[in-house]
Amino acid sequence: MAVANIRLFVCCHRPAVVPEHPLLVPVQVGAALADSHFPGFLHDDAGDNISRENRSYCELTAQYWAWKNVRADCCGFFHYRRYLYPDRSAKQPYRIEGEPALPLLDKLGYAALSDLISRYDLILPKGEDMHVPVREHYAQAPFHHGRDLELAERIVRERHPEMAQAMEQYLSGSICYFGNIHIMKQQAFHDYCSWLFPILREFDRRADTGNYTAQERRVDGYLAERLLGIYAVYRRDLKTLELPRVHFIGDPAERLKKQAVNLLLPPGSVRRSRIKAMKR
Repeated sequence: MAVANIRLFVCCHRPAVVPEHPLLVPVQVGAALADSHFPGFLHDDAGDNISRENRSYCELTAQYWAWKNVRADCCGFFHYRRYLYPDRSAKQPYRIEGEPALPLLDKLGYAALSDLISRYDLILPKGEDMHVPVREHYAQAPFHHGRDLELAERIVRERHPEMAQAMEQYLSGSICYFGNIHIMKQQAFHDYCSWLFPILREFDRRADTGNYTAQERRVDGYLAERLLGIYAVYRRDLKTLELPRVHFIGDPAERLKKQAVNLLLPPGSVRRSRIKAMKR
């Protein structure tokens, strides 16, 4: 039996097309910093919110807003150009498609999504094997600094020593969950946010980010991607599923280029990781 109230929030920092699907709810992130509210969207500056911190928290401002202001049986978070779709047999972590539209969602199996969601406490994006430890991958990624993840690790050990083993297991492994994309039952979502946001607040208090560029200031969002993986490893009591992502690219030439790259260098493959390592 499907849960009664599922809300999959599509986080948008710019006006974007969100199909009028009963599960999808467009929400403007960083609305408090914008010149205007997007018409037909919900906005993350209503009620208890951290909308003004969107430049560092990214899509997490929508998650905080939903945690504090929304009551639903299940909450999920997508990006305007990245959704999850219900294909448990998919071998690759994501596929490339055109603009989001109802016919495409039908093709991707969205008719079965509500029933599938009802069976799990936590749904994550399909893990992508980077073939280097998560900790090392973070330090090597553009606009990331290894010292930031090191500080987040210290904070987790101080506040949640019971999670130290799960944290080491995840950060020493090579599987990454990208995008702060997930779907959770209400209790799991409340527990996750009650854990996540105090850690990030303590990070903000201790970290020295005064000289960071605009991209580097997105650090809270970057860290949360890794913290989600730690939380998932620790919460083995939750019934968990991984689903692939679909990435929407409107420009046909760019879409064909990305599809060709993914065909030659599949995401999560050793070949792709070696090519990336050569470019660093």
